[in-house]
Amino acid sequence: MNAPKPSPVTMPTLSSPRGSVGMGDPRDVVTNYLRGPEKTPAAIRDALDPAQRGQFEAEYRVALARAAETLDLEPVLTLVQRTWWVRAVMNLNPEMLDGVAVDVNRVTAGDESILADEDL
Repeated sequence: MNAPKPSPVTMPTLSSPRGSVGMGDPRDVVTNYLRGPEKTPAAIRDALDPAQRGQFEAEYRVALARAAETLDLEPVLTLVQRTWWVRAVMNLNPEMLDGVAVDVNRVTAGDESILADEDL
């Protein structure tokens, strides 16, 4: 399997307890390059770990069968392009979850300061 080419993703910078992401004003926009598969069922399946592939294939087949009955592809597209594509991106970019794990541990320990609204 060839590694997917990075695709540009424009994301607003955020200020957090660990510091600002990006440079300058926290409202600036930075371009980050994430590895991500194409938004096709085959590419997404190939980017998933083996444990996730079986679940993806089963959910995909159910969505296709439902689409054949209803003539509505929207649930299939949502399943592929939103739900499972995001999981594939996270699988290819595990560093994205590092900050989430730290924040979950802090909230679990009773530190709710990270939940405060911030003006961005």
